[in-house]
Amino acid sequence: MAAIGLGSWIAGWLTGWNELMVVAAGSLLALTVALPFVVGRLRLDAHRSLVPDRVTVGDAARTEVVIRNPGRAPSRATVLEDGVGSDRHRVAVPILNPGGAHSGGYDLPTDRRGVFAVGPLVAVRQDPLRLLRREVAQMGIETLYVHPRVVATRPLPLGLVKDLEGPTSDASPAGDVAFHALREYQMGDDFRHIHWLSTARTGTTMVRHYVDNRRPALAVVLDDRAAVIDGDQFEIAVSVTASLVVSSLLARQPVSAAFGGLSLRGAARAGSQTDLLDQLAGVEPGPGTALFDAGTEALRHDPGASAMAIVTGPVPPSELARFATQLRRRARIIFIRIWPDRTGLEPAGVPGGTVLDVSDLRQFQAAWNRFAS
Repeated sequence: MAAIGLGSWIAGWLTGWNELMVVAAGSLLALTVALPFVVGRLRLDAHRSLVPDRVTVGDAARTEVVIRNPGRAPSRATVLEDGVGSDRHRVAVPILNPGGAHSGGYDLPTDRRGVFAVGPLVAVRQDPLRLLRREVAQMGIETLYVHPRVVATRPLPLGLVKDLEGPTSDASPAGDVAFHALREYQMGDDFRHIHWLSTARTGTTMVRHYVDNRRPALAVVLDDRAAVIDGDQFEIAVSVTASLVVSSLLARQPVSAAFGGLSLRGAARAGSQTDLLDQLAGVEPGPGTALFDAGTEALRHDPGASAMAIVTGPVPPSELARFATQLRRRARIIFIRIWPDRTGLEPAGVPGGTVLDVSDLRQFQAAWNRFAS
């Protein structure tokens, strides 16, 4: 508008056309009238919260915005803008009396897995002709995690016994495999485990504490090579990986996951499940690494793994056989091939490994539970 006004004034002065001078005057008047709509202090306190900030694909999530007027005079009507990425949402705020509050919000997109930046939340002032616009930041950016779908799977049976006498710890489950330590007698302890010499020396009944160190430890490797698996196939693969990780954690079994250049260890605590799902929410297919290299790196980070699940796409049996031949002595190998349309499916019998061909998450759940039973 300023350029039109200036150009019209110069052209009108040079040519003597009064009509162009009128256009210049109208442009200046429009800018002058627009100015009061955007000047002045903005006395508002705005708070945004994500309810919740972590959801599973398809679950409902919402942004709640609460605006208060902390001043001593009524506030102007204004508009708050917020959104996810390029999707912008407007929250109209009416005139608020001193100390008054207004709440609003909008639904967040959860139809696909990912890590999304929500914000920034800005208060917007503009004139009716939308010539001038002023934005005042109210809140920064928050993160919404949309986790992959998860189904419950059976835990693996007892794993490989790498060392019958260790390693053990106080967290190891009670059993009769490995001696861990001497401790005071507790109600229910087997009398046959009483250590009489220590009992006589200390004056307190002492027992041998045996533990079972044959707990299965699962390493899950997600094949993230875009040339092998992409699109809906990759989403199913991510859900399969998440299902194995979460189910192992719920069964209080050690588990690790390798994907996107990361290798994460999980323990039986609440934070591990959330951390691993947060990382899986943001994984995307890329150049990736060969299966053997990815499996070797996973075992390097988790040398105690007794079984390894490889979640991949329509990989030919020859590549699976090479992998199993080289790594089957270090861990039990299970291949999970995602093959949605079953077109061109090559049944694979891999020496030293087990192959599960599945087309969706439910079929994986049934196949894995049969395998683990």
